[in-house]
Amino acid sequence: MATPSALVLHCDACGADAPHRVLRGKVGGKADLVFEGVVKCSSCGAVRSVVSREPRPVERPVIVSWLGASERTTMEFSADEAIEIGEELELGDSRIEVTAIESKGARVGSARARDAETIWAKRVDKVRVKFSVNKRNRTIAVDLVAAPDEEFAVGDIVDLGKNRAIIHHIRTAHRTLREGSERADAIVRMYGRVVRERTSR
Repeated sequence: MATPSALVLHCDACGADAPHRVLRGKVGGKADLVFEGVVKCSSCGAVRSVVSREPRPVERPVIVSWLGASERTTMEFSADEAIEIGEELELGDSRIEVTAIESKGARVGSARARDAETIWAKRVDKVRVKFSVNKRNRTIAVDLVAAPDEEFAVGDIVDLGKNRAIIHHIRTAHRTLREGSERADAIVRMYGRVVRERTSR
């Protein structure tokens, strides 16, 4: 494993828990990661030799739900790191929220990473906005993908690929908007109609 450029350590000279720049050293160990080397405290500048030991990271299976499908992947955690339902985590370029944890054959509210057998999560950096669009004498259902804080307003024209539609009203869990705007993550469904494109000759 590559030698880190810095470590957060307790400094015996100034008493601070501060980043220490690694001047030289090596990483080894099997069960644990063991760093042996010389470090410099960023708080007081003291230089000293240290031996630092920490558990190796563990890789855990994560099942991520998104747009009605589930994808299996893995994430790396510190062995003693606590994982909780409702916690948000970074997964590559996306953000996920933990929805369930299985540990020792049972669903639990939280667990140490070393004890978590499977983690279920859902994407929270994108949401699906349902849009019912009237096209001539029929209604078609369209799903739009948006950032949670993206706003849609009554009167907005939305690009649906082959068609464009104007939003007539927006329904949330508590009210129906016939004017104004709402965040994507608060919208239950939008309603609108296809806009006929005018072509010039």
